[in-house]
Amino acid sequence: MSRWACVLAVLVALLALVPSQALAAPPVPHPAVAATHWIVMDADTGTVLDGVRQHDRTAMASLTKIMTALVALERGDLDQTVRIVQSDLIGEATAELEKDQQVTLRTLLYGLLLRSGNDAAMAIARAVGGSPESDDPLARARFVGWMNDKARELELADTHFVNPHGLDAPGHYTTVYDLAVLTRAALANPTFVAIFSADRYEAEGFTYEHGNQLPKRYPGVIGGKTGWTDDAGLCLIEVAERAGHRLIVVLVGSTFEHWYDDAARLLDYGWALLDPPVSDEAAGRVFAWWRERVDGPVQAGLVQRTWLWGEPLGPVAHEPYAGTRGGWRRVQYFEKGRMEITDPLAAVDARWYVTGGRLAWELITGRRQVGEREFSTLRPADLPVAGDPDSPGPTYAELRPLLSAPPLPAGTRVALRLRPDGLVRVDPELERYEVTAGAPFPETGHGVASVFAAFLETRGPVLVNGSLREEPLFNPVLALVGLPITEAYWVRVPVGGQERDVLLQCFERRCLTYTPDNPPGWQVEMGNIGRHYQQWLASQATSGSIWAMAAPSPGCLRSRMLDADSPR
Repeated sequence: MSRWACVLAVLVALLALVPSQALAAPPVPHPAVAATHWIVMDADTGTVLDGVRQHDRTAMASLTKIMTALVALERGDLDQTVRIVQSDLIGEATAELEKDQQVTLRTLLYGLLLRSGNDAAMAIARAVGGSPESDDPLARARFVGWMNDKARELELADTHFVNPHGLDAPGHYTTVYDLAVLTRAALANPTFVAIFSADRYEAEGFTYEHGNQLPKRYPGVIGGKTGWTDDAGLCLIEVAERAGHRLIVVLVGSTFEHWYDDAARLLDYGWALLDPPVSDEAAGRVFAWWRERVDGPVQAGLVQRTWLWGEPLGPVAHEPYAGTRGGWRRVQYFEKGRMEITDPLAAVDARWYVTGGRLAWELITGRRQVGEREFSTLRPADLPVAGDPDSPGPTYAELRPLLSAPPLPAGTRVALRLRPDGLVRVDPELERYEVTAGAPFPETGHGVASVFAAFLETRGPVLVNGSLREEPLFNPVLALVGLPITEAYWVRVPVGGQERDVLLQCFERRCLTYTPDNPPGWQVEMGNIGRHYQQWLASQATSGSIWAMAAPSPGCLRSRMLDADSPR
């Protein structure tokens, strides 16, 4: 066999050894949650995926306000002005209304859904019920009657309302099934969705931030509603989307310690039932969704910021990974990184379901992870980390001695220049950029430079259910970039053919650069590490030293090393 035929065979073995058929999905473990009543529903079809005590009647607390909002939107005028009266200001008046204020129905609805204001509920019911200027118990009663009419229209056989806010009262009850059906109906109203999914609202002197905390830890949440009373316990309605699907989760009877954990576990469980990524096609949908969330707005020109993933470099492929079924995992390469699913049926927090691989660490050390604690030994990558593709360096291989370099004291201005000969020198001129060192992580002994720390805390527009909303771009940070494995060093490299000062710091999964001369939004960038990783593997194949799942032919060499002490 010729040398190049061998190389081609190795690459084919690496990327396509395993057929693309779906894994046979075993039964998905039932989630362990504190909630006493819960349901998971496919929001698009109304199919119930699973539930516990889903038809048992229970108190509903402020989940009541989904119906309050829906009836108000169907019967009211968003621009109508409502005068606040004393009887509106009942307990848990979290919309912060005051007597004799003039407030539009639109603002009251944001106060209702974002802040769960009982005062907003009372004012809405009175105003839409027919008395926007003065107190009128009959107007509120009329509105509650409309709530019950809507329940009958939606065939909510086990639901009855006696107030618009949800405080415990005899005869005020529902089921988690009915609440899921109600939520699905409300999602058909675009104005409801706009309010339900907002994380912040400012108007008429009010500033409301959503009380629902799940979007901060669970990507893809469209909206949610919180609730709590003595009879209902801690309650949540959460709606999330992923890869073209939407789920509704309703839970009642949880605790302060567990209600958001319960919701996350139930959403994970729902995805595993509805669309587990046990085929290349399903995994590809999930990968595309992750990329589209953050890079879609950039690609459409809606925001000016650096790419987090860049363009895909090929389809979903299989790479060796010991300890998994079949000994492989699904991956897809992008210019800026790699997405991977090691266990498609793992019941884990959604933020860690898709991980990015320790690409920078592998390129620098030459140790390719091929199992939980297994590594193959390759040559460190002789590819430039920063600057143009033909930059003279530094290369990943040249960064290897810096993995063990001592950290700068926290708060010190970063003025270390990495020279082409691999030596590090202090250059006081670099202090003008005012970049400071961060406190070192005990796991790696390195801190995060201030410009990169600020970048990793960025919030910005992401795509959720086809709309833009503000969310953290890195959630969590470690899933995308990992821990810092080097200090930050200034290098002088060509950028667009022009020599510039560039700050470089490598993390486990990515290497980041900071170019002060770049325009805002593009000063901090992800290196093209996904492309570099593929080039590295191809260069290793030319020497026959790459480890593959199986030798494609007797003429191609294979090596493998086990190192139980190496970090993940």
